[in-house]
Amino acid sequence: MRSGTLAMIGTALAAALAGCGSPGAAVKSELPPPTFVVPSPTTAAPPPTTPPASAPAPASSKQSASATPATYAFPVVGHNSYAHTHHDYPATDIITDCGNKVVAATSGTILVVNRTDTWKASVNAGATRGGLSVALLGDDGVRYYGSHLSVINANVTVGARVTTGQTLGKVGDTGDAGACHLHFGISPLCAKVGDWWVQRGTVYPWPYLDAWRKGGNMSAVAAVAAWKSAHGCPKKPLVDP
Repeated sequence: MRSGTLAMIGTALAAALAGCGSPGAAVKSELPPPTFVVPSPTTAAPPPTTPPASAPAPASSKQSASATPATYAFPVVGHNSYAHTHHDYPATDIITDCGNKVVAATSGTILVVNRTDTWKASVNAGATRGGLSVALLGDDGVRYYGSHLSVINANVTVGARVTTGQTLGKVGDTGDAGACHLHFGISPLCAKVGDWWVQRGTVYPWPYLDAWRKGGNMSAVAAVAAWKSAHGCPKKPLVDP
């Protein structure tokens, strides 16, 4: 029985080999050929670099230069005197010799130039009482007014720039003046021109004149601003002309 079993196995094996083709033929595999994946080369990351130092941003052309501190000068050159009071409204009459120089109290722009003396005692108009006069808008925003001049320099014209201490003209007695002197007034800008009742003076100049005479640069900006805050810009005289 063992020999019979072996014979059957041999027969089956012979049949299987016969179905696979001739003994010399290659045996084909039923499995798909293996696929080989070649990995792509990895691109090496660039070595880290030190970031360049940030360059300073260029200065803007629109940046405004820091404001230059205002400087001041006593408005009359030569021997003079003045009181700490004034009639009717705050101002200062600087008594001095006819012909002494009148200079710009600070740098700024000329607002008003009156080269004609039209004052008449019979009329006594406030608008003409100052005779030959100049009003200056300082770079500090304050208006400075001088009147009763005998001469106003030709280069002192409306819109002209002047600097601290620049000669504006000469002391005289034009308008309603009993003697040669410079009427000096400090006021807010208000209407710029035409508001003679403000232009002639709203705060007493003498504290500033005292300082400027000694070479100081005491400013009237705060006092003028306080006056304007309290009174505004009056449309008519606060006192009789």
